[in-house]
Amino acid sequence: MKFQVVLSALLACSSAVVASPIENLFKYRAVKASHSKNINSTLPAWNGSNSSNVTYANGTNSTTNTTTAESSQLQIIVTGGQVPITNSSLTHTNYTRLFNSSSALNITELYNVARVVNETIQDKSSAGAVVVANAKSLEAVSFFFSIIFDTEKPIVVTEDSAYAIPVANNKNATKRGVLSVTSDKLVYSGVFTPPTACSYGAGLPVAIVDDQDEVKWFFDASKPTLISSDSIIRKEYSNFTTPYGLLENGVPIVPIVYDGGYSSSLIDSLSSAVQGLVVVSSGSTNSTSSTIESTEIPVVYAQANTPLNFIDNKDVPKNAVGAGYLSPIKAQILLSIAAVNGVTSKSALESIFP
Repeated sequence: MKFQVVLSALLACSSAVVASPIENLFKYRAVKASHSKNINSTLPAWNGSNSSNVTYANGTNSTTNTTTAESSQLQIIVTGGQVPITNSSLTHTNYTRLFNSSSALNITELYNVARVVNETIQDKSSAGAVVVANAKSLEAVSFFFSIIFDTEKPIVVTEDSAYAIPVANNKNATKRGVLSVTSDKLVYSGVFTPPTACSYGAGLPVAIVDDQDEVKWFFDASKPTLISSDSIIRKEYSNFTTPYGLLENGVPIVPIVYDGGYSSSLIDSLSSAVQGLVVVSSGSTNSTSSTIESTEIPVVYAQANTPLNFIDNKDVPKNAVGAGYLSPIKAQILLSIAAVNGVTSKSALESIFP
């Protein structure tokens, strides 16, 4: 039944795409606006002609330029990806470099970045935050922040700050939850960020940034059901909405494994070393023939590269959970957050996975 509801919703969205300006948006896959940008090996030291400044996480190499007290500021937090060489038009903008990673961020790094973002959006002078990440981390950061943060201020994740700044500064970016901007300038809800910029169909864009850096919204502001104000996560698991849980309960280990003929004794033997498993289903449909399950640790089944295949709880072994429409990476993130907060029972996990 749940699969039919989701399929109907996706088909309805497909109809909306055909009838809307989205029909021509994929032309941006090959044609990008000519922004001046550079790989973030070093952050620029802005000159004194504008009101932006750069702050490093260790407090060094920061400029003394500040904005006026009454002006709200957009904080750009860099963990990788690309930032512009010059910022002649980026007034009231602060840059903070935490690190410059080219690898996918792990759960510890995600929580560390989340703490900085949390401090930023709690500041009354903050207009919101842009987090620049490498392409390998875009899906994970966007989805993780969507669960962790429940705020009306815009939080935009991107691999290129030039694409995200117009979105974060747009008044219609609020009340949508976390947003992500891919390299082809498509804007997604963080919950539905595709694994790669070319994974069309893995998520429905909510906007696009055109060649004049104008944001064209396709839908009115709303949050996905998974993180809406009346969702199970927001109502019953409000402790998920904190970037500090990792400090108390340690780092969860939730590996992603591919479907295979693993023995039950082997899976159970992992219970002392891992806090859960995400199994990538190898089936061509939403059902799986795998027998991987455990009564000792949570096992969640997800499917890759096939966004229309909804994995329901009835499609997986008895002692396992279906990830619904979540990709393996998103399932790993949600299961890790649950583990950090001590939510490990099968019934509880079934309630939070879509």
